Amino acid sequence: MAEADGGVRQLVLLHGRDQARSMVEPEKRLLVDIAAEVMGDEAGKIGITYTGFCLTGLPHRRLPDDQPWEKRGHQVVLMVEPGRLRRGLGTAKLYGVPYGARARMILLYLQTEAVRTGSREVELGRSMRDWLGRMGLSWGGETGPLAASVRKFAVRA
Repeated sequence: MAEADGGVRQLVLLHGRDQARSMVEPEKRLLVDIAAEVMGDEAGKIGITYTGFCLTGLPHRRLPDDQPWEKRGHQVVLMVEPGRLRRGLGTAKLYGVPYGARARMILLYLQTEAVRTGSREVELGRSMRDWLGRMGLSWGGETGPLAASVRKFAVRA
């Protein structure tokens, strides 16, 4: 079975971050950065995720916004339903379930922080820049579009 990240993690392991970045398409360079950060953090930092989430995962591709996600495996059933968010006095907008590597990164961060702080509420920061910094990601350079991408996936998570 192919790796969920398209082999990016293996490239980082074998060649290091900089060379791996030069070996992938431009749109996958962010995944190289994420993989390198996660692998670097594994040595000295806490990283916690719900066991059922580890055993089942999230969809890799976007589903229709009204479609729930259910995954069965290893005597665990993970069901994720689309959420609604009301902005102002208007009607609530339906957001689909989280999907892909960035959504998994956000959920891993949220779970780790909740366990680390012993609270169900996770402080994201006063701005998107602050939140990205807390996740160990930089704001500028090639990751400039990262803020919009993280914002898009955050409403689903």
